[in-house]
Amino acid sequence: MLTRFIVAAVLVTASMTIALAAPARIIILRHGEKANKWKLCDTGEQRANALAANYLGRGAAKSLFASGDEPAFFFAITLHTLELASPAVASWNKPVILYSVVPEADRDKDTQTKELNQRTQQAASNIMTNPALAGKTVVMVWEHKHIANAKLEAKFEGEAVTLRKLLKLDILPGVP
Repeated sequence: MLTRFIVAAVLVTASMTIALAAPARIIILRHGEKANKWKLCDTGEQRANALAANYLGRGAAKSLFASGDEPAFFFAITLHTLELASPAVASWNKPVILYSVVPEADRDKDTQTKELNQRTQQAASNIMTNPALAGKTVVMVWEHKHIANAKLEAKFEGEAVTLRKLLKLDILPGVP
C-alpha cells in the first residue's frame, strides 16, 4: 500500500513539474516570402527587418513584449525561418535554437516533410517540458505547413505533426 502511494506521489509530482515547465506565452510566426529553397526574397528580408523594428526586436515600435520583458528564446526550423528571426534575435543579443531541416537538392518532398514532422515534434516537446522555459515568453518562427495545416494533419492521421496539434492550440476557443 505504501509503495503504491509513493509511486502515485512521484507520478503526480512529475506530471506537475512538466505542466509547470510550460512557457507563459509562445509567439508563433511563419517564415517570410522565399526566393528559393535556401533563402528569402527581397520582400521576405524586408519583412524580417520590419518584424524586428515593429514587433519583435528590442525597442520595437509596437513591441509584443511588455516593458521590462524579453523573449527567453527564439526557435527556428529551416533556413527561411532562421533568416526571418535573425534581425529580431540580433537586437536582443540572443542565440537561435535551431531544430534544423536544411533542404537538399536530391531529397524528395515526402522525406523532407517527415523530417520537418520529427523536428517539429521534438521542438514542441522541448518547449513544453523544459523547466528553463517555465513562465517565459518564447518565439517560434516555423515552416507554415507545420504551424497548422488540415491536409498535413490528415495525411499523418493519428500523429501530431503541427504546432496546432502538438501544443493543443486546436482546443482553445477561437483557434481554427
